[in-house]
Amino acid sequence: MGCNHESCGDAEKVWLPHTYRGCECGLKPHPYCTKCGEVRNLSSEKPRNIGYYINAAAALSREVKIAQVQMRLLFKEMEQAGLDDAYGMDREQQEKLFIEILKRALNVSENSIRGVL
Repeated sequence: MGCNHESCGDAEKVWLPHTYRGCECGLKPHPYCTKCGEVRNLSSEKPRNIGYYINAAAALSREVKIAQVQMRLLFKEMEQAGLDDAYGMDREQQEKLFIEILKRALNVSENSIRGVL
């Protein structure tokens, strides 16, 4: 189970590079978790919740035969990998992790997986 992140106060924020639509925009104060120390992602690509990726895997299962047991194992692996941690991941990182998990567990091409995202 992951950390229930608690953001630091405004005075404790750390100044880190900020990107907007792939371009660096200088420095911006980023909050961090006071429990685990992870810095919050402030990119323009807001992360999706894990339900989006579960629905994408279900859509893929309509195209490729995936047993229910495999689906449950995939969901559990997504959860254990921290795919639902919206605090420290952006959408691109989530998609890479999702593709990596599905490619490792299933014999499916990356293009097929990207087609359901």
